[in-house]
Amino acid sequence: MPASHARRSRTISIRVGLLALVVVCTLPATLVAGLAVYETYALRKTRIYETTVLTARSLASDLDQELEGIGAGLRVLAGSSDLVRNDLASFQQRAIEALKYQDIDRYVLTDLHGNEILDTSSAPPGTLTGHARLPDLPHVSRGGSHPMVARLASPRGRGVTIIVGVPVTIEDEVRYLLFADLSSNRLGILMNRHTLDEGWVAALLDRDATILGRTREEARFVGERAVPSLADAVQRQHEGTLPSQTKEGIPVLTAFSHLATTPWAVVVGAPTAAFTADLYRAMAWVAGGGLLAILFGLGLAYQLARRIEQAVGNLVEPALALGAGHRISVAPPHFKETAAVAEAIEHAADTLEHARQLAYYDPLTKLSNRVLFSELARRAIAAAQRSRTSLALVAIDLDHFKTVNDVHGHSTGDTVLQIAARRMVDAVRRSDVVARYGGDEFMVLLDGTGPAAAEAVANSLVEALSEPYPGVSPRVSASAGIAAFPSSGTTLEALISRADAALYAAKSHGRHQAVLDPGAESAGR
Repeated sequence: MPASHARRSRTISIRVGLLALVVVCTLPATLVAGLAVYETYALRKTRIYETTVLTARSLASDLDQELEGIGAGLRVLAGSSDLVRNDLASFQQRAIEALKYQDIDRYVLTDLHGNEILDTSSAPPGTLTGHARLPDLPHVSRGGSHPMVARLASPRGRGVTIIVGVPVTIEDEVRYLLFADLSSNRLGILMNRHTLDEGWVAALLDRDATILGRTREEARFVGERAVPSLADAVQRQHEGTLPSQTKEGIPVLTAFSHLATTPWAVVVGAPTAAFTADLYRAMAWVAGGGLLAILFGLGLAYQLARRIEQAVGNLVEPALALGAGHRISVAPPHFKETAAVAEAIEHAADTLEHARQLAYYDPLTKLSNRVLFSELARRAIAAAQRSRTSLALVAIDLDHFKTVNDVHGHSTGDTVLQIAARRMVDAVRRSDVVARYGGDEFMVLLDGTGPAAAEAVANSLVEALSEPYPGVSPRVSASAGIAAFPSSGTTLEALISRADAALYAAKSHGRHQAVLDPGAESAGR
C-alpha cells in the first residue's frame, strides 16, 4: 500500500473535522445558555417564595390587629356599668349599638359554663357550646394579654364561625364571659383587602389545619382540612415554605406564618405554572437556537473549510471561559455561522451577568441585597476579629411607609424607597455598605467605626431619611437601631439581633430616632 494512501486512511477530511468542531463549540454555548435560563428560573422561584412569606406575614399581622381590635371592643363592653348594675336590657341595647362600629356578626353574653344569657341577634339565647368545642373557656375566665379566639362549627354543618371572648369582671370576680362572632366570609373579606397576584390564593387555618377563611372558593372549602403536606408543616413549624397543592389540585409554592394572638396560621400559595411555563419556553428557545446555529455552521463548513475552521477556533477560548464563569470577549466573526455562535455565547454571558446581578443586588434600589450584605459583613467581622478593630451595624426602618402604599399606591412607595436609598448612600462613606434587607428595612455596615461614631452616623441617616419626600403625605420618617462589634456580639447573627432589638426600642419610644444597643453603650463608656 502506498504511504500516501496509508496516511489518507488514517486522517479525516477537513470538512468532517470542521463539522465536528462546529458542534463542539456550539453545544457548550447552548448548554451554558440553558444553565443560565435555569438559574434565572431558580432565582425567580426564590423571589416568589420570599414574596409569599412576606405576604403571609402581612396577612397574619392584619388579622392579629383585627382580632385585637375586636378584643379591645369587647373589653370596653365588658367594663359597662350596665353589667355592674345587672341591667341586662340596657347592656343589650349598648351592645347592639356597638355592632355598628365593629365588623362582626353579634355579641353573646354567657355564664362561666357557656350558657347564653343574652344575644344581640334575633336568635333566642341558648347554649354557646351546644354546637362547638370550647376547651378554652377557663382561659377566657382567667383573662390574658390577648382575647381568646376559637372556632365554632356551623349548626347546619356549613362553614365555620369564629368567636373572640373576654371575661367580664365585677368586683374582682369573673361573673360572665362576653363573646363576639364573625363568620368565615368576613375572614375572607379581611384577607381579600390584600391585592394578590392573579392565581394566588390565601387561607386561614386553625390549630387542626382546618380552613377557616379563604380568598377563593370559600363556600366550597371552608370547614375542610388543608392538604396533608401543608397541614403537617403548619402543625410542626411556626413559619416556613414548601411546594404543595391547593384544594383544587393546583401546584403552588406555599408560605405560611402563624398569628400572634392565636395558634392559627395564614397560608399563601403562588401557582408554579406561571414561571415553569416561562422556563420551558426559554429552554425551547435555547435548544432551538443552539440547533439552528449548529445546522447553519454545518451547511457553510463544506464551502469555507479552512477559513471557518480558523473562525470557529477563535470561539473555542471564549466558550471555555464562559463555561468556567469568567468574563468573555469575542473577536469580530468573519462568517454568519460564527457570528451566530458568538451571539449565543454573548447572550449567555449577558444572561449569567444578569443572574449575578439578581443574586446580589436589589433591582429596585440598586443597593446590595441580603445575600451580598451577609457575605460582606461576615468578611468584615472576620477582619475586625483579626485586627482587633471595631465595626457597627445600623438597622433602619422607614416610619409610616405602609401608609404611603395605602394612600398613594405601590408605585409611589417604590419611588420613596429609591429616594431613601440615594440619601443613605450619600450620607455614608464609600467604604460603608448600604443594603436593602427587605421591604422598607435597610442595613448599613460601618467598618472601622466605634459605638459613638456609629450613633452619630445613625442620627444623620435618620435626619436624612426624615426629610420630606415630594408629593408624599403623611410625612415619612425613619428609626434606627445600632449594634457594635464586639460589645454587642461577635457574630453577624448576634449583631443583627441586637440592632433589630435597638430598632424596636426606637420605634417603641416614638420613632424618628436612633437607639444604641445598651451593651454597646456601656462598652462605649
